Amino acid sequence: MNIFQAAQPWEYRWRIAILFLSQPVLAAIYYFWNGSQGVWYAPPIDPTYGFIATLLAGCGLAIRIWGTSFLTAEVVTGLTARNDRLVVGGPFAAIRNPLYVGTLLIFAGFGMFFGPVFAAIFVAVHWLRYGRVIRYEEGFLKQEWGAQFDAYCKTVPRWWPITISRQHFAGPFATIDGILGNGVFFGMFLGYSASVWYGTLEPLVHFEALGWMVSGIALLRTRYLGDQAEAQLPDLTAGMQLAAQESPAGQSRHAG
Repeated sequence: MNIFQAAQPWEYRWRIAILFLSQPVLAAIYYFWNGSQGVWYAPPIDPTYGFIATLLAGCGLAIRIWGTSFLTAEVVTGLTARNDRLVVGGPFAAIRNPLYVGTLLIFAGFGMFFGPVFAAIFVAVHWLRYGRVIRYEEGFLKQEWGAQFDAYCKTVPRWWPITISRQHFAGPFATIDGILGNGVFFGMFLGYSASVWYGTLEPLVHFEALGWMVSGIALLRTRYLGDQAEAQLPDLTAGMQLAAQESPAGQSRHAG
């Protein structure tokens, strides 16, 4: 298997489960690496590393809330890739994958609790994994949008913005769905903060569990109140027209 190729369908379907299962895996590896000291899932933490972890998580959470506010919780957590909707505003006009960037920052924070070396390896694994997931998603978008999607990829980078303009800040920054849909990541951020104060990662377990409950409520909300949730989303057609006027290539910008 070439790690730089597109993900397999099963890999995409289980991307969220793989992401969160990596937490206890890292904690267990660190536990045995350190000679089995303390509670395996809640080791003592260095306050400096904890502060950096919380800062990274805060930045990642803000990016995720902003990006999710242009989507719905159902789209974000979907088990199959979708190419029927095109998101062109907000952070999607600056980078093609703001949600994955935000997630990497949050999980970089989790890795920092175990030290910079573990954090670097942890992030590298997920960065490679997300690269495969993104290629899988982009394959679906290219099938639907062809040359227009190619033009978007040429003008908007995958991971890091080249330029920042007023267009990138158009539209909502935070909606109810954007906040609730990131309940588990909000719980992680609060858990990071509490863990720094407490001295171990034990509070993270409780806050993250609470966050999962909030995310579940958000998912049910968008599935059973789908029409109302969709009505709260920005006008994508207008955004496409604006992007077409401002894009150097004269093409609409697209993102999945």
